[in-house]
Order: sequence, then C-alpha cells, then structure tokens
Amino acid sequence: MNAQSLSLSFRIPLAFHCLNNEGASGNVMEPRRITILEHEYDGISGEMVRRHVLENFIRLCEERDIPLADECRGLAPERSKNLLKSWMQREANINDLRPEHYHNATAHLLERCALSDLGGYLIPFESTDKVKGTLKRDSCIEFGWLITEDPAIVEFTQQVAYRADPAQNNPFTQNMRVGIYSGVFRFDLDRVGRSDWAWLTNTESRVLDEAERQKRVEALLDALEQWLLSPGGARQAGWLQHQSDLREGVFCLSKSGPAPFISPLAVRLTRMPEGAEEAETPVAYNPDFREKLRGLVAKRPDNLMCFEFTDVVQLAEAFDRVRQYLRNGAGGM
Repeated sequence: MNAQSLSLSFRIPLAFHCLNNEGASGNVMEPRRITILEHEYDGISGEMVRRHVLENFIRLCEERDIPLADECRGLAPERSKNLLKSWMQREANINDLRPEHYHNATAHLLERCALSDLGGYLIPFESTDKVKGTLKRDSCIEFGWLITEDPAIVEFTQQVAYRADPAQNNPFTQNMRVGIYSGVFRFDLDRVGRSDWAWLTNTESRVLDEAERQKRVEALLDALEQWLLSPGGARQAGWLQHQSDLREGVFCLSKSGPAPFISPLAVRLTRMPEGAEEAETPVAYNPDFREKLRGLVAKRPDNLMCFEFTDVVQLAEAFDRVRQYLRNGAGGM
C-alpha cells in the first residue's frame, strides 16, 4: 500500500432528524448539544458515527469472508477477549500475559479479526477469567464529532406511547433537529495488519500480507461511503432524516506521516472584546477549507495528494479515486 494515512474533512446536511441524544429528562428527550462561549450548537458524537460505520464494516466483512471474532460481530465491548484467552491457554500455554507475549498475542488477534485490527481493543482479565494480564491496541480509525455550522435549531413535538389500555398511554416529548454538519475523519492505513508490539521482541511487525490488508482497508472505505450516503444513528424508525445531495469535502492522502486535515468549521475560542457592536458567533462555515488544503498539498506534492467533491456523485467518484490509488498508485504522488 503506497500511502500511510488518509483524512477526510466533510459537510453533510441532516434535516428533521434525531440521530443522537443525551438522554431523557422526565418525559422529554434531550438532544446532544455543544456549548461554545455563549452559543449552543447541535452535535452528533464521533462515537455514534463510528459505531454505525463499524456496523456497515462488520456486514461487509461477513459478505467478503474477512475474518471476525464472534464477539465482534455484535460490537461487544470486550472484543476478542475469548480469542485471546483461548490462545493463552491452548497455544501459548501461559496464564500470565507479559510484555514478551504481546507481539504474538497481537498477531494472533489481528490474523483472526478485522475489527480488532482496525477498531482496536482493550482486553483486561479479571480474577474469574483464570488468566492474568491486559492487552491493548489503539484504533486505526478516528472520528470527530459532527457539529452544526449555526447555533442549534431544535424543535420539540409531543408524542404518545400507545398501549392497549388507554389509561397507560403516556405522552412524551421528542426533539427534531435541522442543520448542516461538519465532520473530520482520519485513517492510519499503515497500521492495518501491523503489530504495535513487534519492537519488544525485535520481530517483523507485518502480520498480514498485502492482499488481506487491502481487503480490510477497502471494506472500511466502503462502510464509510455507505454511511455518508445513507447516515445511520439513533431513533430512525419514525424519524428518518431528510437529505439533499449536498456533500462537500476533501480527502487527503499522505505518503509519510499522518494525513493533514482542515475542518469545514472556523472556530473562535476567545470572547469578543468589550464594546464590540455585535458578537459574531464562535462557530461558522469555513468556505476556504478545501482551497487551503489544496494549497498545502501543492507545497508538499511528493508527500500529499487530495481528492475533492461537492455533491453525492463526486463523493462516489472521490472514493473510487482513493481506492484506485491505494490499489496501484494511479496518478502517483
């Protein structure tokens, strides 16, 4: 694979939706919001986006015979724990996981589970597990929060939970939101199929061959594209969002080091000076984010390249160009 890192900065419209909530206060469902200085903005957490992208990824892995641990098929928090425990007891014949075991244990998990490879894990054993130790792997993929460009627009509507007995029909208040959201994403391509602990035993870090690594990367890219074209989140059964074809953004590929990105949001973190006639909002659309990143790539043409899009068709084309480059380096760096 001829790139170490991939980033994506993007904008996406979501109208009349309820994709992320903080919880209920009494019978009122409260939306997730971000307070910046004196303004409130609507937010969808990176954890929410990540979960639904990984749900797409798991389905694609199953369709393409990419290996997954049983716990990972349901996105269980303690992913690959049984795999690790079985390896310790049956293959490594150890009951105390120490640093000298980390590389072999990691290699075992990466070979047998694509989600543990890309999504990372933290596996601590308890006294009831009959083995000791902890194994950790950082995620290869990072998602930022989706934040609206303008202060939150939230409407509340009253609903009734239907029960057969009319006396049990309880009213509740549901929120509905509208906005253009900005997000950022980064993918550490070079770590896919690589053990972070190989240095402890002076061992080759590559666990998978290039073909298997490519399959996992493409499955994740396909999962991300599916989410961007048809976003998933909480409470969609009766609150499916309305969308336009607006999808603006830019991919950046880096041959060496993490891929840079520039948020579509311009964020002011200091208060307006006293006496200012009108307080501007602390968050606003940054119309130059694609141009600025394009300029950065022009300054580092041997290391960086970018692919831009301004609608859903160009979004699909940009994904295709990224896939093509990662397969064979088409276009060069």
